[in-house]
Amino acid sequence: MLLTLFYFFLALFLLVTIHEYGHFLVARLCGVKVLRFSFGFGKALFRWHDKRGTEYVFSALPLGGYVKMLDEGEGSVALDERHLAFNNKSVYARIAIVLAGPLFNFIFAFVAFWLVLVIGVLSLAPIIDAVRPNSIAERAGLSAKQEIVAFNQQPINSWHDFQYELIPKLGSHETILIRVKSILNNQQKTISLPLKNWQPDLQENPLLSLGIIPFIPMIPPIVGDVMKDSVAKQAGFLTHDVIVAANGEPIHNWLNFVHLVKKSPSAKLVIKIKRKSHFKTITLTTASQQIDGKTEGYIGLRAQQIQFPKKWLHFDRQSPIKAAGTALRQTVKLTSATFVMIGRLLTGQLGLTNLSGPIGIAQGAGNSARAGLTTYLSFLGFISVSLGVLNLLPIPILDGGHFVYHLIELIRRRPLSEKSKAMGFSMGFIFIVMLMIMVVFNDFSRLLR
Repeated sequence: MLLTLFYFFLALFLLVTIHEYGHFLVARLCGVKVLRFSFGFGKALFRWHDKRGTEYVFSALPLGGYVKMLDEGEGSVALDERHLAFNNKSVYARIAIVLAGPLFNFIFAFVAFWLVLVIGVLSLAPIIDAVRPNSIAERAGLSAKQEIVAFNQQPINSWHDFQYELIPKLGSHETILIRVKSILNNQQKTISLPLKNWQPDLQENPLLSLGIIPFIPMIPPIVGDVMKDSVAKQAGFLTHDVIVAANGEPIHNWLNFVHLVKKSPSAKLVIKIKRKSHFKTITLTTASQQIDGKTEGYIGLRAQQIQFPKKWLHFDRQSPIKAAGTALRQTVKLTSATFVMIGRLLTGQLGLTNLSGPIGIAQGAGNSARAGLTTYLSFLGFISVSLGVLNLLPIPILDGGHFVYHLIELIRRRPLSEKSKAMGFSMGFIFIVMLMIMVVFNDFSRLLR
């Protein structure tokens, strides 16, 4: 739980700071005096000033941030500083300052995706283990023991690649073409997969809603490490013990055993093991821990590491130059897909229950961080794009709303009245509050499932 909160606030700090730094940097480049750069809202916990008089603040409510600039619309300005006020800059300068925040979010996403590609990602080959009966995948002709090699003629090397291509299709009714290769005889064929009746849930793996169950190599239930001072250590587990059964249930796969332990917090387990050529029974009471708001059992064992066949794993790493092009395409594609998905949410093609709030983001941050650096970086890139797109929506109070006001000023050759702006901001504030209530409700609904 504490690690989840840490990675959530780390993600929040990085994304908010990058966004606000975009406004801050371009404001200074345009000659606007910045009064305050704040991470968070509410009461200031600590602050300091730089040589140019800008106040930097860490505030008590760390769910956002802001940059406060000198502006005659927000208070009196000394005559000798009027040329430094935001409202006295050209409309083009003001547009640049407003758009800089979302732009920096997209730049950050590009850098995150670039780092993932340069570091390299080891992922499972996109092999289908099973297809759910009467699912979209089964009706289209997909079956077990097939490896996906292309998606609409785009080469696919991993499940990560497949899901990346699938995300823009969420809520669409088009038909996609999937090229598969049999892992039994290497024969290839192209399958048409209609998405008309697809009802994806953004909170679960979209593969499952299509009816595709990915192949996950079986990990033998052999103990590779017994953690110090753990329940398992005290009960007498040793490395190389083979777990045969737990509470009378046969165990053939390490993941099955992990699932059984997790769903049994503070519970008695009777575990049958094989040690060398002898069988032994170990009885213990599991410990419990909080993971993403849920109580799970654990005993302190790690599986024995094994070498999987190369055909089951793909390692994708690119040179810095090639990775730059790939990361740029990924950022542009994800940005476009996010706008499209927002349109589908507004038109009802995607349910509003798919929206996540701070709890959902915190869970995503914790889960991705535990999966490794590259997964966490991918998560940060995805959220950064989402934050950039959200702020570009033409809603008063967001950057997109400010942009629309400045665009109207360009067309009318005079700014909107303060009364019109205030009315717009009030409506925008109400919309954002309602949106926050809805996403928090969605988060709690998922926790209670």
